[in-house]
Order: sequence, then C-alpha cells, then structure tokens
Amino acid sequence: MNSQTHIPDDPPVAAIESGGPPTSPGLLERPHKYAYEAVQGFFVQTGPQPKHSDFEALLDRSFGLLDTSPERWHNLRRRVAELRADAPAGVQYKVCFFGRHGQGWHNLAANQYGPEAWESHWTYLYGDGTLTWGPDPELTPLGRAQAAAVHAAWAREAPAGAPVAADDMAWFVSPLLRTAETMLGSWGELLAGTPEVWEDWREIYGSHTCDQRSTRSTIAARFPAFRIEPGFAEADELWKPDEREADAHMQMRMRRAMDRVFDTVDKTYVSVTGHSAIFRNLLAVLGHQPYPLATGEMIPIVVKATRVA
Repeated sequence: MNSQTHIPDDPPVAAIESGGPPTSPGLLERPHKYAYEAVQGFFVQTGPQPKHSDFEALLDRSFGLLDTSPERWHNLRRRVAELRADAPAGVQYKVCFFGRHGQGWHNLAANQYGPEAWESHWTYLYGDGTLTWGPDPELTPLGRAQAAAVHAAWAREAPAGAPVAADDMAWFVSPLLRTAETMLGSWGELLAGTPEVWEDWREIYGSHTCDQRSTRSTIAARFPAFRIEPGFAEADELWKPDEREADAHMQMRMRRAMDRVFDTVDKTYVSVTGHSAIFRNLLAVLGHQPYPLATGEMIPIVVKATRVA
C-alpha cells in the first residue's frame, strides 16, 4: 500500500494515546431529530474549566462527580429524575458514560514511532515485523489494566448507588475488538445487561489498518453475550484503503446514533465504549467543551435532548 497517496489526519487523534490536542472540529452537522446540550453542574469534565485532572484522580472522585458526599449517586439520581419530570414536551435527559478503549497495539506502535511517522507511513501498514496492529488490533496488557482500573472504580461506586443495575443502564459498544475487550474488562461481573453492537459507534474508518473491523462471524464468536444490531454486514463494507472518513461524516453518524438512543432506549443511564476520534466529534455534536480522551479514559455527561423534527 502506497502511503504517499494518503493525507495524514489533522490533527492526529485516533491512534494517539493522549487523545490528541484539546481542540474541537466545530459543529459540522446540523441536528436531525434532536438538538443536544451538555448540562453543567454534575461532572467536572463538563466545565467550565478545561480538562485539568488526571483520569486516575477522577476514578477516585466517582468519575468526576462534583458532589463528593456519601449521597452523591443518590443525589445525582434525584436531580436527573427531577429534570426528567419537569421537562416540557419534546425534551429528554440521559446520563451517558462514554469510555475510550484501553491501549491497543496500534496505540503502542504510534507511540513508538511518533505521530508524524505514524501518520505518514506506518498506519497504512499492518505491522512492522515485530508488532501487528491491523486489522482490528486487540488490547495490550496495559490496555487490559486500564479497563480493570475502570472496573475497580465501578465496583467501589456501586455500593454508594452508582447506576449499574440492568434497570438503570443500557450498554453499547463499537464493533472493534479493542472496544469489546474494554467493555468486558471495565464491567466484568457488574455487566447486568446485554451490550449492543452498533456500527455507528466505531472509530473513524478508512486507510488506517487499525480501523478495519473483523467480520460479523468473528465478533459473534468472540463475544457471544453481545447483541449485534440488525443489518450488520458480515464483511467490513465501510473501510476503504484509499478513503478516510471526514469529521462531518463522523458527526452525522453521532447524530444518528444519539437520535436512535433517545428514540429507542428507555433507560436513563447509557454506557458507550468507543474511540477517540469519533468521541471528539460526538462532543462537538453535544455542545461539550473539547475533552481529549486518553486510552482507557471515560467521560460522563448529562445530556439534554430537545426534539426539533
């Protein structure tokens, strides 16, 4: 594959362990069914301060809850229930937990070679003879440890009232192996429902070999507890070696996915395990401040959806 025909991502985000710079692509896709707003006053990540805390510190702070009292999760539940009860017609609220996958072999390789060399050459290959990062790389040992750290935090918070029960939470996951492994590692025995695999949650696709997904049969065999959405193609029909998805198209996918969540999911709390570039565009759709997610990090957001069509 001739990498000279490719244009590097600007800025590099997808394979970068830090999640890239704290910038936004801007709002590039108009609302479809709902206009979205990130509601402040619940989690430190929503602002008004930009990202300033290590994720390890946020894990020890109930994922970033501003309320640090023993009743913190019960207070969150009460306040969100009040928002929902008082909402006018056409307005909904959900609390979403968006988690980036742990370190994959492509992240390790990108860190080894550096962003410039990675984006100009290595990302278009499947490996270097020592490391293999495409297609569809799995987690490294560090990536599994990052997922385990999130699991430990959920296990600590559950007795305090964190919404981990099947009656509270709905789970969604990108179809790539690294996200599926991260979801299972992050939730473990706390996973009380059936995660749904949606194509729209996958990473930016095209040209970079790490973003080429496995077949439907492979996903179903590796993760039999997952429910794969109807119409999911056997082979990856979206990834093309000579095309790279644009930010505007990722925002279209995120609007479509979020509209589907608010139209079809009756749970108040939603967990999505995905990727850095797609979540960067999701935050733009939600009107959230830029917040790059490093590998293994998760961001909770109270989302207001107002019906516009």
